[in-house]
Amino acid sequence: MHQMRNLNEIWLASEVLALQGKFKEAASNYVKNNMLDKAITLLTQLKKFQEANDLIKKHGKKGGDQALLDPLILIKQAEFERDSDNWKEAADLYI
Repeated sequence: MHQMRNLNEIWLASEVLALQGKFKEAASNYVKNNMLDKAITLLTQLKKFQEANDLIKKHGKKGGDQALLDPLILIKQAEFERDSDNWKEAADLYI
């Protein structure tokens, strides 16, 4: 039970940081406390796709010599570029 309380406190502290606009600190707090998925979700929602991919490269699962990128992030980024009428950038992400 004590472990769950700590995780809830860490999550809440990170959420408060994000609400205060301290996104980098919030993501860092998530990563530091083994909540990489929460940090990735936060950055993806903020359209900070490169930062999300950088976190995955640094802290994510490894496949051979490289970190495995999350295809969902690339799809969301491509959709964002498409919706922003950046057709070439969107197409490049699908390739």
